[in-house]
This record gives sequence, structure tokens and C-alpha cells, in this order.
Amino acid sequence: MSLLQNPPDLSNITHPNWIEINLDALQNNVRYIRSLIPKPTKILLPVKADSYGHGSLACSYAAKAFGVDFLGVAHITEGILLRQYGIDLDILVLGACIEEDFPYLTEFKLTASISDKDTAIKFDRYLEKTGCSCKAHIKIDSGMNRYGIKANQLEDILEITELKHLQIEGMFTHLATADMPGNSNTEKQISRFFSVIDFLNSKNKRPAICHCANSPGVLLHPSCHLDMVRPGLALYGYNPMGATPPTCPIKPIMSIKATVRTIHEVPAGDGVSYGQYYVAEKPIKVATIAIGYGDGYLRGEYNSGCVYIKNHQCPILGRVCMDATMVDVSSVPDLQIGDTVDVINGDVNFKISMEMIAEEHNTIPYEITSRVARRLYRKYLWKNQLMRWDDLKKELKIKEFKEYPFR
Repeated sequence: MSLLQNPPDLSNITHPNWIEINLDALQNNVRYIRSLIPKPTKILLPVKADSYGHGSLACSYAAKAFGVDFLGVAHITEGILLRQYGIDLDILVLGACIEEDFPYLTEFKLTASISDKDTAIKFDRYLEKTGCSCKAHIKIDSGMNRYGIKANQLEDILEITELKHLQIEGMFTHLATADMPGNSNTEKQISRFFSVIDFLNSKNKRPAICHCANSPGVLLHPSCHLDMVRPGLALYGYNPMGATPPTCPIKPIMSIKATVRTIHEVPAGDGVSYGQYYVAEKPIKVATIAIGYGDGYLRGEYNSGCVYIKNHQCPILGRVCMDATMVDVSSVPDLQIGDTVDVINGDVNFKISMEMIAEEHNTIPYEITSRVARRLYRKYLWKNQLMRWDDLKKELKIKEFKEYPFR
């Protein structure tokens, strides 16, 4: 067949590996978090770093449908992109605002994070000069020592709330050890943040939206739910307390799958993969599967980890390659080329959950999800139907790109 005369329908092309993003699970997780917090308390979904690899457009539009109140991004470029695709929820830029950001924050109606008094004053003067408006949240450094005004700089914080043109809508801090039950630093941070709230209350300057609870803050520290919560890990369905199955009914929204590409026999004494760190002690059946560190699957230690095929555990042999991984499939009956491999999927077995794989690589689930390669095809589960991106765009009514949506 000539492809020039009969061009193929590329929408039907097969994919050697893919990600499935379960937006129904996201809805489940939003409902669960909503059940834990007071009715008036808002929910902010962090969608920075492409929703930690889950897809910021899909997650943002789904979050809007599920009644999420705010979105959070790290940089203005991430917020601008969401605006250009029609997202009209409030978007808080969690990273520190600098002077060069002012025109873009106002143009794209983004909410700024203010981390120092000098920037706040400059922003206020900019707004007075241009006649523009902008909402902002004051970032309080209660002990994380990353961004923010120190919690004991009360007069500076008060001065920011009294600016005439910058609309101080909120105030927030971030908890560094909330995922470590019993760590005294968490209570210290919460206490410092509450002392700022109390001070501003005494001056009738308390911002309307005070927030400090990340995922473990929501689950373990109900006293700090306040006016809004920012549960990232829990909303995406992973246990913020480490490599154990969640004790609450959250569901992971990402799974990674691959396919069997070859099946072959390896005789006793032969090695497998780079470095020959695995040598067969007896004849085994080996499958090469289409997943590697080029897809974001962590290389880690050799002869470590496993995948599941037809619900059978298949140990990884030797080193993970850039585009392929070899696994022992001696126990898998009737294996065929093209069969599906569960690479990361906590619903199949917790051994290949995001939490366990993160633990094995001495990292956190977010590092794995945010490093997933863009070459991996994406499928989305929405209202119990698995669909392509083009179909999801229609379902969620995702708008076409518009460079300056508010002009």
C-alpha cells in the first residue's frame, strides 16, 4: 500500500506505551476532601508542572466541573497558558512575584503571591499608574525558609494590607513537615501563622482567604483548614504519608502501561541488558517491554522492581534501558506480543503503586509523575469512558488557544 496515495488515519495508530489519567478518580478525591473540610472552605488544586505530569488542561477543566474553587501554578507562564485555553477559575501564582511580572499578572487576571514588602509597594504604585487591578495573597514564611515574609515582621505585613491599589485577598504559608506525624515543627508553623492572623484581626485587616493546609495538613491537622486548603498529593490520589496504602478512600489518577514487544528464551549462563548485571541461573522466558527511562520510568538499581502482566508479577532483569525493559515472564501463561503490561498501577497491586516505586527510588510520587515523558500517549477516563484527547476536549468544552483572551 502506498501511504502517499492512501494516507493512514493516524488517530488509529497503535502506541507501544501510554498513560491513563482517571478524571473520575479526581472527582472522587475532590468529593472526599470536600467531606473533610467545613462547607465554606475553598479547595485549591495545584496544577503547576503540568498538574505534576497529569495534564494541566484536562485537570483544570475537570476541576472546574467538580466545583474546585482555585487553581495553583508555580510560574506566571503556567497561569497564562491556562487563561489562553479559556480557564476562568481564580489562579494563584504560588511562586514569588517580581516587578517584571506586573504587566502579565494584570493582563491575564492572575492572583499574585507577595513575598516581600518592597515588591508589594512597587506593585501598588504600578497599579496606581496604569489604572489596572490585581488580587494578591501575602506569602508568610512560618519556618519553611523558601518564600515569604517572616511571620514576626508584623508591621511590614500590616503595611502591605493597607496598600490602596493592590487587592490583598488572601494570606498563606506552607507546612514543611505535616507529612511527618508528631513532628513538633508543624505545630510551630501553624502557631506562627495563626499569630499573624490574630494580629491582623486585631487591626481589622485579616485577608478574606487564609490558607496553609497541604495534603497532610488536610488529613492530619483539621485545625488549619481555615478558608481554603491546597491538597495536591491527596487530590491526585497518592498517600502523602509515605509508602503504605492510603487509609482514606482516595484513588490514584495516573497509571502507566506498556506492551510486550518481543518474547524470547534466555539459556542458563546468559546475561540480560547493559552491564550483564543479571545472569540467568536456569533457562527463563524473557519479554522486552516498551518502557524505559526515556519515558520517565526511573532507571534505579539493577535487578530491582517488577511489572505485572495478566496479574502475574514479572521481575525486572538487569538495567532499565532508555526505551525498553526486560522482565522475567516465565510464570505468565499464553503470553502474546502486544499484550498489555501494568508498569505503574496501584489498583493492580500496591507493589507497583506510585508510592512504592517512589519509596524504592528514595523520592516522592510527584517526582515520578512530573518527569513522565511527553512522548507517552495519553488516554483519559471521563464518566467511565476511556477516550482520546480530541474526544475529551469536546466533552469538557476546552477552548481553542487565544493569545490575549481578555483583549
